[in-house]
Amino acid sequence: MLKYIFSISLFVIGASVFCQSENPQEIKGPSKFKPHELKIGLNAIRSGRTFSANDLTTHEIEAALAMGQFILIMDYGIEERQRGESFNYQNKGSFYRLGFDRNFTKDKESGNALTLGLRYARASFEDQMSFTADQGFGEQTYVLENNELSARWLEVAFGIRGRVVSNLYMGFTLRWQFARKINGEGELKTYDIPGFGKTRRQNSTAFDYYLMWRIPFRN
Repeated sequence: MLKYIFSISLFVIGASVFCQSENPQEIKGPSKFKPHELKIGLNAIRSGRTFSANDLTTHEIEAALAMGQFILIMDYGIEERQRGESFNYQNKGSFYRLGFDRNFTKDKESGNALTLGLRYARASFEDQMSFTADQGFGEQTYVLENNELSARWLEVAFGIRGRVVSNLYMGFTLRWQFARKINGEGELKTYDIPGFGKTRRQNSTAFDYYLMWRIPFRN
């Protein structure tokens, strides 16, 4: 996992230095890391799936604190899902992501952003599967469950944010999720991880679309 973090960090830092080298006057000075805006938003895709599906409830909010060309990111979400016809599988929990983005646009006053960054993500959840079977003594219902599950993974995130009107912004984030690890599994092998997706994939991709409100800070 350290190899992944090191390689991606070098890539992001290298891209940052390359872009800054085009305008060296903008590199120095403590003011480059002074917070100048906060964006708070909602993951529209997750909330939309909640209203369009009967077996899924999920919401996510994002906070993005911009400091010069760098942006600190925090996401928090909840998820509850049901699967199965001949069986009943339930999974519910929460997740968060922490990380940073490098904004490659030059005009910070506009609030628009073209970003590349890295995330650390973690989920805490529980799941249960119940099914009915006849083992020769009549039908019986069996229940398997995990009460204290956790998972963590890393993400490379590419994003775009653009102004719609006033301080309302829209944009997407494309994620590559990798280095996944699950803790706490018993006899039941978990099928979903909140915030990540199906566990049959060690690595995964995700596409999220956000509606965000910008709060600019006075200099």
